[in-house]
Amino acid sequence: MNMELNQTVECTFFASAFNVNDLQTITLDQYIDQIRSKKYASAITRLRAEYLAGHTEEGDKRKKKLPLLVAGGIMKGGRKREHLVRYSRCIIVDIDGVPTSAEDVLRRAEGLPYVKAGHISASGKGDKLFILVDSDLDLHLPAFETVCRKLENDLPGIVIDYCGKDPNRGCFVSYDPTAFYKEKSEVVPVRAEAPPAPQKHVPASAIPSSDGALGNYMNKFETDNSFSSGNRHTFVMKLSGALNAAGFEETEVKRECLSRYAEPGFTEKEIAGIVSDIYTRYRSSHGSNPYCPPEHRKPHQKLKSLKSLPDPPDSEEADEFEEEGVDIEPDETLLPPFREEFFQSLPSLIRDILAYARDDTERSVLLLSSLAMLSSVTPHVQGSFARKEYQAPFYGVVIGESGSGKGCVASLFKLIASWQRYVYDNSRCEVKEYLRKKEEYELYQKLLLRSGGKKPTGLAPENPEPVKQMNLNISGYTSLARMIEQLETNSHYASCLFETEMEAVTNTLFQDYGNYGYLLNQAAHHERIGNSTKTNGSLLASYPLLSMLLTGTPEMFRRLVPSAESGLFSRLMVYKIAGHGEYRPLTSEDDTPAAAHYFDSLAERVLDIGVHLDKHPTWVHFSDTQRKRLNRYFKQEYNNVRVFGHEDVASAVLRYRLAIFRIGMVLTAIRKGETLSEEKDWVIRDDDFEVAFHIGTICLQHTYVVSTSLKRNKKELRYKMPFISQKIFAEMPVKFKRAEIRDAGHVLLLSKSSVDRLLTSAEKNGLIVSLGAGYFHKTTIGKEISVPIIP
Repeated sequence: MNMELNQTVECTFFASAFNVNDLQTITLDQYIDQIRSKKYASAITRLRAEYLAGHTEEGDKRKKKLPLLVAGGIMKGGRKREHLVRYSRCIIVDIDGVPTSAEDVLRRAEGLPYVKAGHISASGKGDKLFILVDSDLDLHLPAFETVCRKLENDLPGIVIDYCGKDPNRGCFVSYDPTAFYKEKSEVVPVRAEAPPAPQKHVPASAIPSSDGALGNYMNKFETDNSFSSGNRHTFVMKLSGALNAAGFEETEVKRECLSRYAEPGFTEKEIAGIVSDIYTRYRSSHGSNPYCPPEHRKPHQKLKSLKSLPDPPDSEEADEFEEEGVDIEPDETLLPPFREEFFQSLPSLIRDILAYARDDTERSVLLLSSLAMLSSVTPHVQGSFARKEYQAPFYGVVIGESGSGKGCVASLFKLIASWQRYVYDNSRCEVKEYLRKKEEYELYQKLLLRSGGKKPTGLAPENPEPVKQMNLNISGYTSLARMIEQLETNSHYASCLFETEMEAVTNTLFQDYGNYGYLLNQAAHHERIGNSTKTNGSLLASYPLLSMLLTGTPEMFRRLVPSAESGLFSRLMVYKIAGHGEYRPLTSEDDTPAAAHYFDSLAERVLDIGVHLDKHPTWVHFSDTQRKRLNRYFKQEYNNVRVFGHEDVASAVLRYRLAIFRIGMVLTAIRKGETLSEEKDWVIRDDDFEVAFHIGTICLQHTYVVSTSLKRNKKELRYKMPFISQKIFAEMPVKFKRAEIRDAGHVLLLSKSSVDRLLTSAEKNGLIVSLGAGYFHKTTIGKEISVPIIP
């Protein structure tokens, strides 16, 4: 071993595992400095507390939200192996199992001359070690195995996670004041072993095989596919893909593959890694082509590879309601919560509201819900968007299964109750004054009539202008005529429609007396709303201001918004709670009234803010930098949904820009109210823009997922993996064959006709050019299409 290799290790740091575009290049010593500091101490302490309490699932959720480091080198445009543009020759080893303690193993590892750096993992139960090697990227796997063997010899009893075999392997940040970094360490030499002599593979029929369906399936696969030196990796990949689609469990497949195919030069670790990788990457297609026993199989049907899996039906009915991929149960990968790192920069009022939450789900639900309700307490807060004047009120909707945690918003009405009472009481005084003047006028007219036209002494009272009672609280059970009248009466104050039972709106919306869907669409943009009937006469709301917050189950939401092409759908900020929730135990909080009245004191602060804003008008706008970032992001999103067959959500994509602007207006208004500033012109603060952008893009991701449940013309509610077409196109090389993209679509159950339509659309929109003979080449625009990411 030597020390001649450049000891500066350049790595890639991702702010989130879900956003591959938010990255930066840092050195390994800078990363270790962050681990030693208290930068992530708070998040790591909470995560370890969850693991210590046995809440593994909650701990895993928290860990997935942490930033991560790829020590393998510098990456551009993504986190896959093909995005690695410069290899660092640094191997990261993840020690999951330790014989004593993580601290003890780390100290022993520090004493090894070839270990460059190390720290205790985020969970606190293992270690992360960094070792330099003298080999290039094409020998990363042998280098990884060499390093693992050395560590297993020098640190007896440790258990290494083989998933670290990939150079693009990520390492979540941690907090460890004892983390170490050496300016100089020994470099581990890696020898390129000569390929082993070809060995004839013993067919499964010659050895005892499983009597079950898995064994039969693998036997059949082996009869038509060759397992030989030079083809072993591809063979196991194809087999794993077929077994995954057939519905066999990963643990069964891994065990059977190890027993059949492990041999010198093709280790158990490599086989296990291949199987795990295929099952992880294609988990959405698991069980999509269930295996039928031979006696039920059609005659002469052979399974040679993934290509021979049968196509999904291409009938007219399937085309009419064609969906991307198979049914899924959306989890936090597709429906991410809002990231905790943004919470600390929120105004103090919002932070205090979020303190009421008991977990991440409630925190995310309360964040969107409270902003939607507070948007109704922003009098005279205005801004211009796309050459039109807007105010802050917006619509939010929280969707979740029964018992999923959406009920935490029920108490939020208290947050704006004092403000609504303040407006109501002031209006009541004005109504009383109007009635007094009206009575004086009518009395004067009676006296005038009795005196035969002779004017009584004193000044004649004027006939006062009618004054109606303001009421900012609007129920879901309200008629269209009454709602128009109330919106006009409330003048420049925003009304708030808040219903924790979405069916209150749904039931009224489709009644003749209700039917205010048109009103909701118009009010979202302050567009005039009119109604004229024989019973109610002519009514007009010239500049309606309305915020709305609804919660309900997925089935309730589908009744409210039957189609993604509905105008209301594109005007909603959607948050869908992942999963089905969990039991929340009773606690000692109920021993005092404090928890039940938590929002009462916050309501007084909201009232003070509202009163201050009412006296001092506010004009809010983006900075040039913020506007450019918004344009870059949404231009790409808009083009993607149009090119890749999701035109039904194109209007939602565009309207999310306005939603982000409105959230920025709400945050700005709160800050103005908290500081009692009288300034009129406000540029949205950069930290407030980051919060608004994050909330908007996360809700847009939820909108994409929820939209897939609205496309099917079937009774049962189903979700799909959104943007599979875009994913397939983005993962194609610059030059590819039609057969290649069809195979990729086949794995994810996209029919050949769907792939062909994708190619036609891509060519029409200038993303590819045809080279003839089934070959295509991506244009400059086509190369910019990236794999869909979660913000």
